[in-house]
Amino acid sequence: MKLNLGSGSKILEDYINVDKFDYYKPDVVHDLETFPYPFKDNSVDEILLSHVLEHIGQTPEIFLKIIKEFYRICHNNSLIKIMVPHPRHDDFISDPTHVRPITILGLQLFDKELNLKWEKQNAANTPLALINDVNFKIQNIKYNLDSNYIKRFKEGKIDNTEVDNDVKRLNNVVKEIEIDWLVIKS
Repeated sequence: MKLNLGSGSKILEDYINVDKFDYYKPDVVHDLETFPYPFKDNSVDEILLSHVLEHIGQTPEIFLKIIKEFYRICHNNSLIKIMVPHPRHDDFISDPTHVRPITILGLQLFDKELNLKWEKQNAANTPLALINDVNFKIQNIKYNLDSNYIKRFKEGKIDNTEVDNDVKRLNNVVKEIEIDWLVIKS
């Protein structure tokens, strides 16, 4: 089973489209901040979250429940496809319904292997995978550049190194991040 969570008007074939608003006519009407989700344990092959995760889980308690629900309903090796605005892009900053930035490091806090490594190093990273008994691993990351950067890059005015440096220090370089997050269950 493949879920398009927070589908809104993006109703997709071959997915069960889930949204809290009946207005969009999803297959399932459900608020992603209401638990449990109406799906059985280990029943989901794939979850699509296209510009959704930054809108839900404003409090840490609710956000952690959402992550645990993803883990509960997915089986081993399920894939969660996440698309979010970059937290330093105006698309993220300007929308008052965005409740939290979604970052690579933030998602890595749910990786048990990294949690154990950080514990050995006495790192300050919160071992959320160990605390919440979940395990996710980032499989792939794609940064979609803002159109102004794409133009400058294609014209040869900047190179990869300059783009990488600008991503770390400037706003409006990366428009969107695409992340493939793998569910790991033993």
